[in-house]
Amino acid sequence: GSLLKHKARMCAHGGMQQWGDSNWETYSPVVNMLSVRLILAIAKLHNLDSKAIDFVLAFPQADLEEDIWMDLPIGFQVAAQTEESSDRYYVLKLRANLYGLKQASYNWYEKLKQALVDRNFKPSDIDPCLYIGNGMIVLTYVDDCIIIGKNMAIVDSVIQSLHDGQEDFELTDEGSIDKYLGVMIKDIDDNSFEMSQPFLTRRIIQFLSLDENKTRGR
Repeated sequence: GSLLKHKARMCAHGGMQQWGDSNWETYSPVVNMLSVRLILAIAKLHNLDSKAIDFVLAFPQADLEEDIWMDLPIGFQVAAQTEESSDRYYVLKLRANLYGLKQASYNWYEKLKQALVDRNFKPSDIDPCLYIGNGMIVLTYVDDCIIIGKNMAIVDSVIQSLHDGQEDFELTDEGSIDKYLGVMIKDIDDNSFEMSQPFLTRRIIQFLSLDENKTRGR
């Protein structure tokens, strides 16, 4: 609900891609919120340890399978050339899975899935973004993940493995779970917790002009 940082990205114009040439499969699932609520409830009832992690600029961390060429970004100029001649004579061959590509999310999903499978996690038959391992559960929503385990040592070991593994993931350890996908998670007591979306609720109320003073006058 508040501004944390400004971010800029170079994005590809995926609308110019053609199936069968510069992209094939594009489908990638996201975790079902029913799975999130269920796993958080199980973690609370059984007093399991949990952490949230976030992959930094996730899509460019995945590999490209196709050769994709892109026009130079606006304002880009090759040395000893004008901007107009640069646009006329030069294109870029992508070495990274950029945001904007039709298959960008698919490539990232496949890389993260393979990394978890290599670490003996198995995707659920009901929810492909819920992975079950030896005494651990991982929930993935694109680049936001929750890792739940019997103790913090095995949770940290998985995070360290992802960070130091051959995939060379760049990620941040977000610590204990107090929010996930815009949902605030607040402990009430040892056996219960509350999930809410106060910022979304406030925006809806303001958008519909249902503030407190107007509501009382109706």
